[in-house]
Amino acid sequence: MSELLRKWLADELGLPVTDNLEQDFASGYLFAQLFSKYNLQPDLDHFDTKRMPDAMINNYTRLQPTFSKLGVHMDTRVANMLIREEAGVAPRLLYSIKQNLGSIQKTLAKHKHTGNLGRTLGASVSPSRGLLEAQKHNTSKEKFESGTHRHFEDTLRSQAANPNAIMESMALSKYTEEGIRQQREVLAGLLRDRAQHTAQRDTFRATQIDKLSSARSDKAQRLERDEAVHAALLKRKEEMEREELRVELALSEKARRKNLEALHHAALDVHGGIDAFEINMKRLVRGEQGQEGEEVVAPPAGRTPLEHMEQMKSRAAATAKLLEDTAAYMRGVKDARADEVASKREREARRRKMVVEQQAAASSAERKAQMESLLTALQRQSAEEQRLAARLWQVSQEKEVMRENRLLRERQYAERRERDWEETLRREVELHRSMRETYEAEAALEMEAWRAAQQARAEAKAAKHAAFARDVAYQLVSLAERSAEYRAATGNLVPRREWREWLTMFVAGDPQLGPPAPPVAAEAAAAAAEMREACLRVGRALVDDYLACTGDWLRAEGSIGHDELLGQIVGELAVLAREPPPQPELPAIETLPLRLAVVGAPFAGKTCVAQELSRRYKLRVLEPEALVAEAMAAAQEYESATGVPADQVPEAAPAAEVDTTAAVEPSASRLDTAAAAEAAGPSPRARLGAQIAAALRAGGDVPDEALVSLVVLGMKESKDWAPPAEVDPKAKGKAAPKPAAPAAGAGSKSVSGTSAAPHPDDSGRGFVVDGFPRTAAQAVLLERMLTGLDLDSEQALIDAASVIAPPPTSALPQVARPLVSGLDAVVVCGLADPELALKRALGRRLDPQTGRVYHLEFDPPPSNDPGLSARLQEVADASNDAQQIQHRLMSQAELAGPLDDWLRRFSRLRRPVDGSGPLGEVLASASDIAEGLLRAKAAAASCRSAAEAAHKARASAEQAHEFAELAQAAAESAARELLTAKKAEIQAAALLAGGKNPDPAATEVLKAQAAAKCAEQLKVARGAVADANGHAERAANSAAMAAEAVDRAHKSLGDAEISAHAETEAAAAATEAEKAARGAQEAASKAMAAKEAAAVAASEAERFASANDLPADATINFAPKPDAHAAGAPGVSTSGEAASTVDATGSGEAAAPAPEPLARELAASLHEEWKTLETGYLEGLALGFASLAEQHAEAQRHFAGLRGRFQDLLQRPDEKPALVAKFLTAFNAVEADLRGNKEARGELLLRAEELRDALWAMCDKKMEEAEAQRAAVASDTFVPDHCATLAQQFVALAQVEGDRFAAALNFLRSHAHSKWLPLFPPGREPPSLALPDVAAPDLLSGAVPPELKDKIDPKAKASVPMPAWVASLEQRAAPLALATKLLLALAKTTAASWEPGAEDPKKAKKDAAAKAAAGAKGKSKGGEEEAPEADPRVVEGLNAELLDGCGRELAILEARLQLLAERCLGQMDEMAALASGTLGRLGEWVRERYRSECAAVAALDKVCKAAAAAGQPLPHDLRLQDEFLLLDEGGLLVEEDPALPRPHPREGAPPGGLLSTKQLGALTAAFLSAAPSGFMRLQEAADMLCRLAVEGALPEPWRGATVASMLGALRLYDPLHSTYLDWREFVAHLVVASFPLIARADCAELADQIDICAEMDKDHDGLLSQEEWSAAELWFQYRAAQPGAPQAEVPEASGEAETEAGAGSASESDAGPRGAQRADGEKWPDPDTISRVGTPPPDDEQYDSPAALKQVLWALFSAPSADGTPRLDYRACMLYLCADRDAFAGIKKAFSVATANISNNARASADQVFRIAYPLGAEPGQELHRSPFGKDDVAGVVKAVWESRAGQSAGAAGAAGTGPAGARGATPPQAVAAARGASAKNAAVAAAPAASGEPSVTAEQLMYSAGGERFVKRMLERYAWKDAFVATRL
Repeated sequence: MSELLRKWLADELGLPVTDNLEQDFASGYLFAQLFSKYNLQPDLDHFDTKRMPDAMINNYTRLQPTFSKLGVHMDTRVANMLIREEAGVAPRLLYSIKQNLGSIQKTLAKHKHTGNLGRTLGASVSPSRGLLEAQKHNTSKEKFESGTHRHFEDTLRSQAANPNAIMESMALSKYTEEGIRQQREVLAGLLRDRAQHTAQRDTFRATQIDKLSSARSDKAQRLERDEAVHAALLKRKEEMEREELRVELALSEKARRKNLEALHHAALDVHGGIDAFEINMKRLVRGEQGQEGEEVVAPPAGRTPLEHMEQMKSRAAATAKLLEDTAAYMRGVKDARADEVASKREREARRRKMVVEQQAAASSAERKAQMESLLTALQRQSAEEQRLAARLWQVSQEKEVMRENRLLRERQYAERRERDWEETLRREVELHRSMRETYEAEAALEMEAWRAAQQARAEAKAAKHAAFARDVAYQLVSLAERSAEYRAATGNLVPRREWREWLTMFVAGDPQLGPPAPPVAAEAAAAAAEMREACLRVGRALVDDYLACTGDWLRAEGSIGHDELLGQIVGELAVLAREPPPQPELPAIETLPLRLAVVGAPFAGKTCVAQELSRRYKLRVLEPEALVAEAMAAAQEYESATGVPADQVPEAAPAAEVDTTAAVEPSASRLDTAAAAEAAGPSPRARLGAQIAAALRAGGDVPDEALVSLVVLGMKESKDWAPPAEVDPKAKGKAAPKPAAPAAGAGSKSVSGTSAAPHPDDSGRGFVVDGFPRTAAQAVLLERMLTGLDLDSEQALIDAASVIAPPPTSALPQVARPLVSGLDAVVVCGLADPELALKRALGRRLDPQTGRVYHLEFDPPPSNDPGLSARLQEVADASNDAQQIQHRLMSQAELAGPLDDWLRRFSRLRRPVDGSGPLGEVLASASDIAEGLLRAKAAAASCRSAAEAAHKARASAEQAHEFAELAQAAAESAARELLTAKKAEIQAAALLAGGKNPDPAATEVLKAQAAAKCAEQLKVARGAVADANGHAERAANSAAMAAEAVDRAHKSLGDAEISAHAETEAAAAATEAEKAARGAQEAASKAMAAKEAAAVAASEAERFASANDLPADATINFAPKPDAHAAGAPGVSTSGEAASTVDATGSGEAAAPAPEPLARELAASLHEEWKTLETGYLEGLALGFASLAEQHAEAQRHFAGLRGRFQDLLQRPDEKPALVAKFLTAFNAVEADLRGNKEARGELLLRAEELRDALWAMCDKKMEEAEAQRAAVASDTFVPDHCATLAQQFVALAQVEGDRFAAALNFLRSHAHSKWLPLFPPGREPPSLALPDVAAPDLLSGAVPPELKDKIDPKAKASVPMPAWVASLEQRAAPLALATKLLLALAKTTAASWEPGAEDPKKAKKDAAAKAAAGAKGKSKGGEEEAPEADPRVVEGLNAELLDGCGRELAILEARLQLLAERCLGQMDEMAALASGTLGRLGEWVRERYRSECAAVAALDKVCKAAAAAGQPLPHDLRLQDEFLLLDEGGLLVEEDPALPRPHPREGAPPGGLLSTKQLGALTAAFLSAAPSGFMRLQEAADMLCRLAVEGALPEPWRGATVASMLGALRLYDPLHSTYLDWREFVAHLVVASFPLIARADCAELADQIDICAEMDKDHDGLLSQEEWSAAELWFQYRAAQPGAPQAEVPEASGEAETEAGAGSASESDAGPRGAQRADGEKWPDPDTISRVGTPPPDDEQYDSPAALKQVLWALFSAPSADGTPRLDYRACMLYLCADRDAFAGIKKAFSVATANISNNARASADQVFRIAYPLGAEPGQELHRSPFGKDDVAGVVKAVWESRAGQSAGAAGAAGTGPAGARGATPPQAVAAARGASAKNAAVAAAPAASGEPSVTAEQLMYSAGGERFVKRMLERYAWKDAFVATRL
């Protein structure tokens, strides 16, 4: 709006405005400049441009009257806002000024052209101050306006701010702006920082994600490495433990050995010590006894042993001494021995004791020594041994630690693995969720792109259609213009001919339908050619009407028709001449059990369906892509082998495929293989592959023909295809079965790429084509190659049929026949929602390890497989590309319709399957289709077997019939032989007995022989009867078997109806079975007849055999022969298929020879001759009709131009305007004081009469000139000349008809000559074949041929009789009559000449004599024989054909000529009528113009005389224009005061503390801004209300309320003491207080209101849009609008004003506080004195309160819906408005609203009671403790109350459900019917809970029950109305 205002102010008005309109217009000076531009402010010089307070007050004081007169609201508040430069005030005020100025300009523009003068001169008046003054009513309000002006100035000065403050604010404004700018910069900086922070956070997040990913990968690598290291350590640990154990064992063994050695040495030391001890003891003993104490053992040094011995001897004592010494010694020894023994014992004891002690000490010492020695030994060992010893000790210490650590580590590993598993699963779920979100986002984007593309296509299509519709509309307008022009010109309706011509041009889109633009000189020739072509198109369009005798060529006798014989001939020639199209080699696939194709939308499950059908029914899957790939591979293989492309090899080359898999000798060269392949030629697959490769290399698509040929080739190969053998996965050790070796030269690889050799015991089960055909063209080609169906050629044959001689309908192909496809079924997988296709395409994910494909939505991957989501990849498929998906969907949308239409043309071919369902259901549906087809084919096979059985039974019955006839013949023969023998016997016996010498013996012998012969024949007859009985019985059994076969066939027909093929075969088989059964039955009947005849013959034989005497003429009475018709009944052939040809007359004469069909070349020549004839005829007719149309258009243009020229003549300018202008000047030039003079008035009246007479004289002169021109038009010779030209045009058409007649007869003669000539012998041709050519005379020249002169002369003897209508034609169109006579004479003369004449007897006799002479001469000369005579029947047939054709052509010619004559006379009559009508119309125009001009002059005279008589000047400019008197009101001499603008209605100020609708809206907006949820803290609400009261948003009495009093008043709305306020309840109570009509509504009105809102709710979701809410009429609207309702406005008063209470008091049940005394001493205002809410009429100047109140309610209760559109819950709104001073009444209203029941005691269920307690739901208040009762609690309360009341009587309950009839309020007229219709429904709704057993309660039951009391007090207090304003005073 600002840009619009700036453009208006700166560009249009030139005011110096900037971007800040508030600052520019703050001083008011620019407003003055603006008004001065419009001449609204003449005192611009008194305005001051300064921005001082006094200057601005002066400016606005001067501006206020202008604003007031302009109708723009301007008061002191607005002026102060403008001075303070508040945002938005100046633009709004400027917009109001612009709107009001525009309205004034429109009003002036509307009134400035009301008169003819203003329309002529185009006078304009701009708004001005005087105009504004003039628009007001001329009343005495100047004092009031001046007082108002002074009051405005005083108020403005009093309310204006302090000048110092204004100057200060103006001085500080730049700092304020700088502060605002800095704040904006800070905000922008914050936004930039936030954006940078967001970018950094996103970058950091991406970096962290990358780090996390790398950390995960590093962690995975470390885990793998740690696991490897751990395994190596464990292995090394095991080896070390093994080595340590070995070392430990070695050390222990070494220690054990050392211990043993030490023990051994110790033992030796002990023994050595003991011995030493004993020796020492001995030495000690000897020392005591000896001298020295030592024993010298060794000899002294230097002496020999002998010497020593001697020395020893010398030293020895004497013997006695020795003896004594010995005895003493012995005694001493003995004593010593005894002592020694004693001492030894003692020593032994001591020794033993010592040994024991030593052993104990030794053992301890040994242990200590062992330890010391071990330590010493270890210390002496090497460093390695020491380390090993230390390691051994350490190992021994660490073993336990390692075991404990191992256990701990295993526990930690287990916990870690558990955590890692959980983390992995969590990451898996998170990754899957992320993938799912990405997929959904991508799917949503693609769907949006698809919708956008669809929208673009729809828009393009709509634009195309709009352009077409626009062109059609223009054409329609042109057509309407032509029709209107024709009607205006002729006064008649458009003739049918012109109308059909225009319609033809309209259908063809001919631009010539409209008025053509004048062609440029360079384009004149092209325009002329286009015009001629358009005329030819019109002529061709009229040819059909002419031939069918419709439209303008309608005949009373009906259509003329065509020559049927000629049509039959032309049809036969067209068939014979037609080059038979090449028929493709049809594949023999009818024996395959299943022939299926699966097509449909992308991603509808086609491949899954095809694979499932292939798996279940062992079918071969034909995939077009795989077939193309195989074909291209075969072509490449052939090209690589031979070097020649396969498509360049001639077709004549051998087509046999070479077995490239055969074994080749190792020495065979590559050239031999290439030569063999080249000699064999490429296979069909290789040829097709080469074609496809060439097309793809050229940048095109795969040709449809090649693709269809590949598919058909695959279908052929399906006959020899067998499914691969299934390998049992459990049989692991068994080898897979090997497929049988293929035969040499057998088929190639299968579609899947693996060689599938045919199984010897399994034939082809069929095929299923996956995703083909995709287009209708491919489907047509496929049917052509499968069944030879070629509808295009059939349609071409129909289109090429002759128009003037159409062939019989039976001779043309029936294109609309039900078709039978070469396939059994085409399964169409439908997918209506493209979003599902997009989801199926985009959600596919491939597991590269397993190869399985998952779908993120429909087949999600398992969440317990770690790493699966990470390794899932998008399917690398071209079809998975988003662009490809869009392209496929678009192609499907374009191609599906034609393909579906083509499939629907076939009987039971299209089998739809819903592809949007689960995969199992789709596969099951497809399997059901296949099963049905198999059942149908089984039924067809059963029918075929039944037919075969019936045929066998028929053959058996016919054989039995033949045998029975043979038996009958044998019986009859035996009877005849017996009769003969019997007669011979009787005759012989008579001869023997009657002779002279009778011989009894001979007689007896003769009798015996005859008896034997009779017995033999009788035996034969009896045997024949027995055989006939057997054969008849066998025939009857065969007939019964055939009947059973027919029953079986009929029973199988029902199952075969599923398949069209099966049904056709079954029906044919059943028909054959029926025929065979009928034949068998007839054969059985004949066999039975033969049996009966044989029995009759046998009985006759027995009768004759038993007879003794027979008469001589005795005969056998055989059974009668069966009827010949019965014998030759249909379906029975007793003599095989051959039948003799018998003449139809039964005479046995041979049939006449029939002519042979013509050769194709000859037929083509004749057919070309006929086409030339027909083309010339049709073109001649088209040219003739085009000429007629041009001639008629020329006539129309002539009369249209004539009328236009006459209109110009009537409307040519004259001197009347100048004369009137001169008179006006002279009339108004008379001074005003002289106008009152009687003489002056008389003079003016005289001048007026003179003016009138002069003007009338001019009118008479113009009328005379127009009549003269009209007489000249009447004497014009245009019509006779045009009729003569018209007759010549019809002569040209007659010439075309004559040429056609002659050409048709010549064509008949040529065809008869070609057809019948071969049947005549040479030289014997009849005269009919030698007829001369027929030539039509030249009719356009007018000359009469000499041979026809006598034929058309009625006085001549050879004249041809003419029809009666020719005479009438001759009177008016002599050329056409002459042409008609010539043609009819020619036609009848030709017909007479073609008739064969009677043969002359003399000539016949002469010809016979000549023939006899010629024959004799020929015989005498020995020449050749004479040619045979022609068959007269052939001659008769030839003549009949020629005469029939000629007669029909003559009748057609005569009818056509009569039609042309009638049409010619009709057009002449039309031309005469058009001319007379034009003349009449011209006369009417002249008379009407004369009357109009005279009436205008009389009106002018009347105005002038009235002004003259009144003595006043003429106030307006008067002008005579054409036949009108124009009065220009824009040229006013004395302007009238314009009416004052109507003030905008204002809302009256409500009394007391009540709020207006504006204040309620402001309060609602404040609450919505502060607490959108609906709940607000009491303290905050009190603060906000006090602030609003101080700011003036609330009524003046509210300003005295303190925060404490406001808080106390708001606590009334918090019964649960939650410290929160439901501010909607508070505002609703204020609304009820301000509008008492709301509270006066009763239960019925509120229930009706719910029904009204429900009717407005189009989507039935309980929510209303803003349009629906505005359209719904509320109860207070129509109650205020009722007749008699007071509409008095409350006078404006201050907030302290009081109103008197209305008379009477409100009833207890009245909802409004009418006449009640307030708690603060004030009285409630009477609602009748308050502004009523209603719908006032548009001109009553009353404030429209309903719209304002409904907007308040909309803002109060509307909320955004799921789609973002604001909606209003109307039931919640009504519940909030149910508040009443009587809480009991308010609750009852709430029950009626919740149940939509008009009763005041409605029953509500638990859910409804819950809704009453929480109108907007319990969720928002749960966290605030405002929802103490949940659904279960409410249900418990209701159930408890319901159970406690269950014992009451049903009558009381029923009485509670109905309310008083008068309780309902007034209902709007449009809602009466709905409310009445809803009453029964409401009663049913109220009774439904009780009837269904659901717990329900009424308001009374809930309030007066112990269980519901607490609920009512805590939850239903909202329905007790509370006076918040009074509460603030308490």
